Order: sequence, then structure tokens, then C-alpha cells
Amino acid sequence: MLTLENFVLLVGLAGGGLFWANAVDCRSRARRAAIRACSEADVLFCDELSLKRIRLGLGERGQPSLRREYGFEFFTSGNLRYAGTVHLRGRQIASVEMSPRPFDPSA
Repeated sequence: MLTLENFVLLVGLAGGGLFWANAVDCRSRARRAAIRACSEADVLFCDELSLKRIRLGLGERGQPSLRREYGFEFFTSGNLRYAGTVHLRGRQIASVEMSPRPFDPSA
């Protein structure tokens, strides 16, 4: 028999599972956006992507949504690494930012 405590536990587990699946999907989207931005900038993406910040915000139509910020690193050549950031609004990529780097005219 399903008691109230078991029902609340089941709903909590289902909600946690949905949040986790959404987080994995958003991380995958952010990774693809970072790789695409690095490819367009002709730099190399490092295999690191980390969640820097998550907060509650408003979407385009005023509805509440999660805003996530992922950090990544890239390099041009040599040992110097540069930082980049991917911003998500809900599940949509809002922006990709890459730190300034030296310009190599011979490349």
C-alpha cells in the first residue's frame, strides 16, 4: 500500500532524477557549444568543462528558469591555457565567451 511518506519519497526521487537528466543534457549542450566556438576561433578545446554557477532567473517570456554557467579552457599552441565560459538560459545557449589571446599572424 502506498502511504503518504512513500508517495512523497517517490515524487522526490522522480524530481531528482528529472533534474539530474536535465543537468546532463545541459552539460552536453554546453560542451558542444564550447567545442564549436573553439573550432570557429581556430583554437584547441581542452577536455574540461565545469559548472561554475547555477541560479534561478527569468526566461525570454518571463517564466522562471535555471541559468547555468560552465567554464572551459582552450589553448592556441604551447603551454598557455585561456579561459572560456558558456552561459545557458534554461536549456538554450545564451552566449559563449572566450578570453583574449595573442594573435599569431603566421597561423
